[in-house]
Amino acid sequence: MPKSRPSFMTFYRDHYFAEHSHPANIALHVAGTLLGLGLIAAALTVISPWWLLAFPVVHVGPGLIGHRFFERNANVGDVRVLRTDVPVYLFLIANHLLTWRLLTGRPAQF
Repeated sequence: MPKSRPSFMTFYRDHYFAEHSHPANIALHVAGTLLGLGLIAAALTVISPWWLLAFPVVHVGPGLIGHRFFERNANVGDVRVLRTDVPVYLFLIANHLLTWRLLTGRPAQF
């Protein structure tokens, strides 16, 4: 029987914030999200669409640096892209929600 997945809000509240509490790590996640969105906009309007291949590095790279140097978690490790306990897309959505909440002046956590 497959393991049930938590709802997104449960994941965001209970799992995401347990691993994203250091301010420098949060800042790097927000920077990566904004850089990734900027890359998409630039690639689709000015630069070649081939630049979209750089999106994973630009979007996820700063967050991985934040986890490596600021938010050490022995249970998960530094290479979070290899995780299998939670789908990667939940982390991407959570990064965008975190960025949106901080840019609109709301607290990051519900």
